[in-house]
Amino acid sequence: MEPVVGVDVAKGASVIQAFLKRNEPFGKLESITHTDFGFERLGEIIAELKAKTGTDPAIVLKVTGDYHRGLVAYLDRSGWKYFIINPLQSKRAKGTQLRKVKTDAADAWHLAEMYYCGDVRPHRTWEENYTELQHVTRQHEFITGMFVQAKLNTRALLEQVFPGYIGLFHHLFSATSLRVLQRCLEGRVDGLIDMIKENTRKSHSKQWIEEKAAQLEQMLFHWHNQPRSQSQTRALLSMLSLLLEFLEQLNRLENRLRK
Repeated sequence: MEPVVGVDVAKGASVIQAFLKRNEPFGKLESITHTDFGFERLGEIIAELKAKTGTDPAIVLKVTGDYHRGLVAYLDRSGWKYFIINPLQSKRAKGTQLRKVKTDAADAWHLAEMYYCGDVRPHRTWEENYTELQHVTRQHEFITGMFVQAKLNTRALLEQVFPGYIGLFHHLFSATSLRVLQRCLEGRVDGLIDMIKENTRKSHSKQWIEEKAAQLEQMLFHWHNQPRSQSQTRALLSMLSLLLEFLEQLNRLENRLRK
């Protein structure tokens, strides 16, 4: 049987135990930090084990969260063969054991035992990509939730401050609609056609832009003659800035998801 190094990865440090073969440890249980010094120590142990056996050791890592990334990067640079298992795999394998012992030493032995029993497979890059995809998806869901709530709050304020604006654009919360509304509330309404054209770019025809500009000019004429709350206007401007920032973040995340 080939030599194995069991690595129980945690935050900032890992517990390792080397084995010459099944149930035959090589050296003592050690804890290494996730620093250059710690990684060098792991490299020394792997090299000593290879020198002793004449065979490249297999490194088996039990990972939690993202704490293993630095360690995996070191193993990739060094060219060592490694296997990654997640805590669920380890727990299921432990469930077949009659004796339940929870110690660092027992965990390191268990990782080696899983390898010798054929319960682990070579690490594949797509698993890292899948993990990255999960992180990006969760972040996208989190920001989307805040974006939805912000839209509800913005619409409620808009109904108080500038109700006539609702319906001007088919998509009230598009980037174009939000930027045009922002400039209207700030009083920067000179050159309405150029203002709308700047935000729509080439997505709409000249006729469409001119029609929207004429409608908006008429809305602003009536709006300026109506009393409104300055505090609500400032609050609405703050929400518009927040919505535009959410749109930019969502666009960046969606670009990452497409990659």
